[in-house]
Amino acid sequence: KGFSGGFADSTYGYLVPNFNGAYFGKVVRFQLAGFGGVEVLDLTATDPALKGFFGGFAHSTYGYLVPFDNSDNYAKFGKVAR
Repeated sequence: KGFSGGFADSTYGYLVPNFNGAYFGKVVRFQLAGFGGVEVLDLTATDPALKGFFGGFAHSTYGYLVPFDNSDNYAKFGKVAR
């Protein structure tokens, strides 16, 4: 709940965290072969501002999350998560 898009590389699918009643930063990764092996990475454990993304993409061996809005004051932010 609360994801705004997703993207995939050749092995995994990723769900982009946005808003589920509050802005959040938990990225979900799952294996494309059978949709198993679900993992969650909480970006706010690294930086509390890393939440509220809108879309993402994969390039080479990295995934990128596009920054959007991370506060109830509609504060736009520019930290890209890789």
